[in-house]
Amino acid sequence: MAITETVQALVNSQNSLLQLQDRLVNQGEVMKEESLQTFIFDLRDYADSLRVVTDLMEPTEIPTLEVEEISAVLSKQNKWLRELIDTLETLEDNHTPEAFFGLSEGEIRRLKGSLQGVVELNTLNLQDNLTFQRVFKDKGYQLSKTVAPQSQDTKPSFLKRLFGKTQ
Repeated sequence: MAITETVQALVNSQNSLLQLQDRLVNQGEVMKEESLQTFIFDLRDYADSLRVVTDLMEPTEIPTLEVEEISAVLSKQNKWLRELIDTLETLEDNHTPEAFFGLSEGEIRRLKGSLQGVVELNTLNLQDNLTFQRVFKDKGYQLSKTVAPQSQDTKPSFLKRLFGKTQ
Protein backbone atom coordinates (compact mmCIF):
# COMPACT_ATOMS: atom_id res chain seq x y z
CA MET A 1 0.00 0.00 0.00
CA ALA A 2 1.35 3.46 -0.87
CA ILE A 3 2.10 5.98 1.87
CA THR A 4 -0.89 8.17 1.09
CA GLU A 5 -3.21 5.16 0.84
CA THR A 6 -2.03 3.94 4.24
CA VAL A 7 -2.58 7.35 5.82
CA GLN A 8 -6.00 7.63 4.12
CA ALA A 9 -7.01 4.19 5.44
CA LEU A 10 -5.96 5.28 8.94
CA VAL A 11 -7.92 8.54 8.60
CA ASN A 12 -11.09 6.78 7.49
CA SER A 13 -10.87 4.03 10.13
CA GLN A 14 -10.04 6.58 12.84
CA ASN A 15 -13.19 8.53 12.00
CA SER A 16 -15.21 5.30 12.06
CA LEU A 17 -13.86 4.52 15.54
CA LEU A 18 -14.67 8.04 16.73
CA GLN A 19 -18.19 7.71 15.36
CA LEU A 20 -18.62 4.33 17.10
CA GLN A 21 -17.25 5.77 20.33
CA ASP A 22 -19.77 8.64 20.13
CA ARG A 23 -22.58 6.11 19.65
CA LEU A 24 -21.37 4.10 22.65
CA VAL A 25 -21.14 7.21 24.87
CA ASN A 26 -24.78 8.00 24.02
CA GLN A 27 -25.91 4.56 25.27
CA GLY A 28 -26.83 5.28 28.89
CA GLU A 29 -26.98 1.66 30.07
CA VAL A 30 -23.58 0.87 28.55
CA MET A 31 -21.97 3.87 30.21
CA LYS A 32 -23.21 2.72 33.62
CA GLU A 33 -20.80 -0.24 33.46
CA GLU A 34 -17.45 0.98 34.73
CA SER A 35 -15.37 -1.57 32.80
CA LEU A 36 -17.19 -0.72 29.56
CA GLN A 37 -16.92 2.98 30.23
CA THR A 38 -13.17 2.71 30.78
CA PHE A 39 -12.68 0.89 27.47
CA ILE A 40 -14.87 3.39 25.61
CA PHE A 41 -12.81 6.31 26.92
CA ASP A 42 -9.56 4.44 26.19
CA LEU A 43 -10.82 3.89 22.65
CA ARG A 44 -11.36 7.64 22.32
CA ASP A 45 -7.87 8.38 23.65
CA TYR A 46 -6.40 5.91 21.17
CA ALA A 47 -8.38 7.32 18.23
CA ASP A 48 -7.30 10.83 19.21
CA SER A 49 -3.66 9.69 19.37
CA LEU A 50 -3.87 8.72 15.70
CA ARG A 51 -4.08 12.42 14.91
CA VAL A 52 -0.28 12.60 14.90
CA VAL A 53 -0.57 11.28 11.35
CA THR A 54 -4.25 11.52 10.39
CA ASP A 55 -4.34 15.32 10.60
CA LEU A 56 -2.29 15.30 7.40
CA MET A 57 -5.37 14.26 5.35
CA GLU A 58 -9.13 14.59 5.36
CA PRO A 59 -11.48 11.56 5.53
CA THR A 60 -12.91 10.39 2.23
CA GLU A 61 -15.44 7.99 3.74
CA ILE A 62 -16.55 7.06 7.23
CA PRO A 63 -17.93 3.52 7.28
CA THR A 64 -20.31 2.81 10.17
CA LEU A 65 -18.82 0.26 12.55
CA GLU A 66 -20.51 -2.11 14.92
CA VAL A 67 -19.11 -3.20 18.28
CA GLU A 68 -18.18 -6.63 16.89
CA GLU A 69 -15.87 -4.99 14.34
CA ILE A 70 -13.60 -3.19 16.80
CA SER A 71 -11.02 -5.98 16.89
CA ALA A 72 -10.79 -6.17 13.11
CA VAL A 73 -10.36 -2.40 12.78
CA LEU A 74 -7.72 -2.26 15.52
CA SER A 75 -5.84 -5.15 13.89
CA LYS A 76 -5.87 -3.45 10.48
CA GLN A 77 -4.73 -0.19 12.04
CA ASN A 78 -1.89 -2.00 13.82
CA LYS A 79 -0.73 -3.39 10.49
CA TRP A 80 -0.98 0.01 8.77
CA LEU A 81 0.86 1.76 11.60
CA ARG A 82 3.70 -0.76 11.44
CA GLU A 83 3.88 -0.36 7.64
CA LEU A 84 3.99 3.40 8.08
CA ILE A 85 6.79 3.17 10.64
CA ASP A 86 8.77 0.92 8.28
CA THR A 87 8.21 3.38 5.43
CA LEU A 88 9.34 6.30 7.60
CA GLU A 89 12.47 4.37 8.57
CA THR A 90 13.21 3.75 4.89
CA LEU A 91 12.74 7.43 4.06
CA GLU A 92 14.97 8.35 6.97
CA ASP A 93 17.68 5.87 5.88
CA ASN A 94 17.53 7.17 2.30
CA HIS A 95 17.62 10.79 3.51
CA THR A 96 14.39 11.54 1.63
CA PRO A 97 12.00 12.54 4.44
CA GLU A 98 10.34 15.21 2.30
CA ALA A 99 8.63 12.38 0.40
CA PHE A 100 6.28 12.13 3.38
CA PHE A 101 4.16 15.30 3.21
CA GLY A 102 7.28 17.47 2.98
CA LEU A 103 8.46 16.75 6.53
CA SER A 104 12.07 17.23 7.64
CA GLU A 105 14.28 14.47 9.05
CA GLY A 106 13.65 15.67 12.62
CA GLU A 107 9.90 15.73 12.05
CA ILE A 108 10.04 12.20 10.62
CA ARG A 109 12.01 10.99 13.66
CA ARG A 110 9.48 12.53 16.06
CA LEU A 111 6.55 11.19 14.06
CA LYS A 112 8.06 7.72 14.01
CA GLY A 113 8.50 7.81 17.81
CA SER A 114 4.93 9.01 18.26
CA LEU A 115 3.62 6.26 15.99
CA GLN A 116 5.47 3.63 18.02
CA GLY A 117 3.57 4.91 21.07
CA VAL A 118 0.31 4.72 19.13
CA VAL A 119 1.10 1.08 18.25
CA GLU A 120 1.46 0.36 21.98
CA LEU A 121 -1.94 1.96 22.67
CA ASN A 122 -3.40 -0.06 19.82
CA THR A 123 -2.05 -3.30 21.31
CA LEU A 124 -3.45 -2.47 24.74
CA ASN A 125 -6.87 -1.69 23.24
CA LEU A 126 -6.81 -4.95 21.31
CA GLN A 127 -6.29 -6.80 24.59
CA ASP A 128 -8.92 -4.80 26.49
CA ASN A 129 -11.38 -5.26 23.64
CA LEU A 130 -11.72 -8.96 24.49
CA THR A 131 -13.11 -8.13 27.93
CA PHE A 132 -15.25 -5.34 26.52
CA GLN A 133 -16.76 -7.65 23.89
CA ARG A 134 -17.48 -10.36 26.46
CA VAL A 135 -19.20 -8.02 28.94
CA PHE A 136 -21.08 -6.18 26.17
CA LYS A 137 -22.41 -9.48 24.81
CA ASP A 138 -23.07 -11.11 28.22
CA LYS A 139 -25.14 -8.12 29.38
CA GLY A 140 -27.12 -8.23 26.12
CA TYR A 141 -26.47 -4.62 25.19
CA GLN A 142 -27.54 -3.42 21.77
CA LEU A 143 -26.03 -0.42 20.05
CA SER A 144 -28.50 1.92 18.40
CA LYS A 145 -28.15 2.37 14.67
CA THR A 146 -28.40 6.14 15.06
CA VAL A 147 -25.15 7.83 14.25
CA ALA A 148 -24.26 10.72 16.53
CA PRO A 149 -23.12 13.85 14.72
CA GLN A 150 -19.34 14.11 14.41
CA SER A 151 -17.97 16.75 16.76
CA GLN A 152 -16.08 19.48 14.96
CA ASP A 153 -13.08 21.19 16.50
CA THR A 154 -13.44 24.95 16.38
CA LYS A 155 -9.68 25.45 16.31
CA PRO A 156 -7.19 23.61 14.09
CA SER A 157 -5.30 20.79 15.78
CA PHE A 158 -1.73 21.21 16.94
CA LEU A 159 -0.28 19.38 13.91
CA LYS A 160 -2.37 21.35 11.46
CA ARG A 161 -1.16 24.59 13.04
CA LEU A 162 2.43 23.31 13.19
CA PHE A 163 2.59 22.22 9.58
CA GLY A 164 0.32 24.95 8.22
CA LYS A 165 -2.35 22.46 7.10
CA THR A 166 -5.43 24.45 8.11
CA GLN A 167 -8.74 23.89 6.44
